[in-house]
Amino acid sequence: MILAADLGTSSLKAGLMGSDGSLKARVRVPYPHPPGLEGEVFSPLQWEQAFSEALRLLPAADITAISMSGNGPTLVALDRNGQPVSGAELWLYQHSIRIEGSKSYYLPKIEWLRRNARDIWKKTSYIISCPEYLQYRLTGRKTMTLPHESFRKYIWDKPQQDSYEIDSSLLPQMVPMGEVAGLVTEAASAEFGLNTGIPVVAAGSDFMMALLGSGAVIPGMVCDRAGTSEGINYCTEQPSGDSRLRDLPHVIEPYWNTAAILSSTGSVFEWYRRLTGQENWKYQRTLDEVEKVPPGRTAPMFFPGSRGDTLWEFGGGSFHHLEPGHGRAEMGRAVMEAIGFAVRRGIELLEESNLSVTEMRVTGGQARGRVWNQMKADITGKRLLIPETEDAELAGCACCAAAALGRFDSPVEAVETYVRIRSVIEPDPSNVSLYNDAYLGYRESAEELLKH
Repeated sequence: MILAADLGTSSLKAGLMGSDGSLKARVRVPYPHPPGLEGEVFSPLQWEQAFSEALRLLPAADITAISMSGNGPTLVALDRNGQPVSGAELWLYQHSIRIEGSKSYYLPKIEWLRRNARDIWKKTSYIISCPEYLQYRLTGRKTMTLPHESFRKYIWDKPQQDSYEIDSSLLPQMVPMGEVAGLVTEAASAEFGLNTGIPVVAAGSDFMMALLGSGAVIPGMVCDRAGTSEGINYCTEQPSGDSRLRDLPHVIEPYWNTAAILSSTGSVFEWYRRLTGQENWKYQRTLDEVEKVPPGRTAPMFFPGSRGDTLWEFGGGSFHHLEPGHGRAEMGRAVMEAIGFAVRRGIELLEESNLSVTEMRVTGGQARGRVWNQMKADITGKRLLIPETEDAELAGCACCAAAALGRFDSPVEAVETYVRIRSVIEPDPSNVSLYNDAYLGYRESAEELLKH
């Protein structure tokens, strides 16, 4: 059995994956103190505690390998004894100082830390990333996962290190994705209850594992990865060159991943649930309430922000056209439709770059919600494919571990075994027509909002 885990922004997810590719058990452990949008300190110890709790909740199993992914670019500063100096420098904190021409996502955050957190910097002996921090706790080895050589400059390389004047001793050794990063130590065995010597396999970035674990590994395939943030990820043979999109090497060489990034979709939905006193409700109860509101209404409208074409940086948000008869459910429908409209706009940006979208593989928490899926299909007019393992990061980690165990020649060869489509959601033609009109009205209102 493979133990796969994903260190998300607000929770840790873990699962046991069988050799037949099926998810035998899955748990989600929310962090007791998740980060907000205001830069609160997030203790890396929460990852350890959540991992321990996940192991307690999962059924006993003969674990043959462990593989984990995590959010990023996120960094942890360690002292000379390998202990965290401070809270994690999370991806959602806009802390970076970029040297012109630099491609690295990590060195600018290190530079910010050096210039703006001098007390922390004085105590820092090592820098490590998010999933690799937990790997270090298991194996005693400090590593950084390298998906493949084309990705090195987006992590760091020697010329960029020299430009930033970052000493190599601060940075961990790079380990190729799908290779063993280390073995569970006796100390980790005592702390976490795992057998000594279990191989821990490098997986790295959560979004890379989502691409692999959704099966979006052939040009033309699209993965809608939804979590705290969301990305509409398109596998293509060439970068788009569109500054409104993000071009990065794909998890599979020599392809590229062109993505429309929606930075706050999950955060906005959680904000709505807190605002309306639903934070302790099950998601299905929230969705059932929203479903009672007819689709495509022109009021109320919700705009998460007013900064640029995408309107999707959460800040300066507002509800419009609220009436006395509107309540929690109507506001919820407006928030969910705003997210759907943002996804549609992301697809439009891709298609403006000649990247045609006919269907999307949906992963993450949203993939579990029938109401969410149907609404998204109706708003975008695109077919949605829902994997059996909705947390695609877990399936991607399993692909890496299975390859490291020698069951497959590479992680991508494991995709056929570990990725299966559970259901297909077709757009409802009547709702598509309603949403076409509603979307045009939303865009017109958005343009007016930007003028003020």
